[in-house]
Amino acid sequence: MTRRTALLLGMGIPAFGYPPREFWNDKKPADWTDDERQELLTKSPWAKDAEVKNNSPAGIGAPRATGGGMNRRMGTSGTRGAIPDPSTAPQGHYKAIVRWDSAEPLREALHNQSKDDPAANYILCVSGDLPMLGRRGNDEGESEYQQRLDMLKQYTKLQKKGDFIYLNKIGYQNGPPAIAGTLFYFERNDLITLEDKQVTFVTKLGPMDVKAKFALHDMMYLGKLEL
Repeated sequence: MTRRTALLLGMGIPAFGYPPREFWNDKKPADWTDDERQELLTKSPWAKDAEVKNNSPAGIGAPRATGGGMNRRMGTSGTRGAIPDPSTAPQGHYKAIVRWDSAEPLREALHNQSKDDPAANYILCVSGDLPMLGRRGNDEGESEYQQRLDMLKQYTKLQKKGDFIYLNKIGYQNGPPAIAGTLFYFERNDLITLEDKQVTFVTKLGPMDVKAKFALHDMMYLGKLEL
């Protein structure tokens, strides 16, 4: 439910017939303010706080941070080997954002910095306390790295109406806080439509389960579903 819909319902006014208008539909991208771009990238229909659950006691066994990870303030570490270990975060206090980077409004907010082809893949970015698992750590052997990627491919998927779209590949991108994160690619062969109503991103990082839900009817941009 959008903010405008909630206000209308709170005043006893039917929301039907009054489609919500957000700044990304009311203004051209060139006119978006920095705060509005940040809102799109961190708290919008295309950017959701993830539910992160650590299934091990007292945080033991949380995935190890690797070079190029994210610090607690959603930024880059600047140097390899200086990444905070997520296992030191208080139990139940992990923070992460799942962002739909292939959606046109987010590409506009990012100034189209991605070189990927969004027409071929749904591209989701995960950033926060979690390590950037798309790259190989300094002290990680090739077989260990490949095993970790294989496990991510097994457990990472998009769920829609009881069906699944499985992970195609993994990458990463460095940059300022609004850009950096681990990238998850899902082929668009299995299309997502408004009839699916909701799509859930899920992955598993060691003992940690990560989940983020997206309401498709809220992800409308200039009259069409944008993913």
